Amino acid sequence: MATIEIHQPATVGEKLLRSVIKAGIRMAVVLRAYRHRRAMTNLLSLDAHMLKDIGVTQRDVRSALAAPLSDDPSARLAALADERRLARVARARTRTRRDPNCLG
Repeated sequence: MATIEIHQPATVGEKLLRSVIKAGIRMAVVLRAYRHRRAMTNLLSLDAHMLKDIGVTQRDVRSALAAPLSDDPSARLAALADERRLARVARARTRTRRDPNCLG
């Protein structure tokens, strides 16, 4: 036997509640991006050696911070660090293929 569901149109109150929830979620996302952006500005005070230890450069940090204010720069910084790490691994593999006696 088939079940038939009847949906009534949303009331004004339900529409308003959905709008408030969506605005709250968006505000939380923007607030998190702002907190991450403030924390990332502290990275600019580190020297090149310290940044290298965590796998980024000052250029990476500046590039991530150049994103729109509503975007989370930490995601961009993580992607840049991953790209650099993967490129380094690929170069090491290429060297090893060319010279099997190469240790890295």
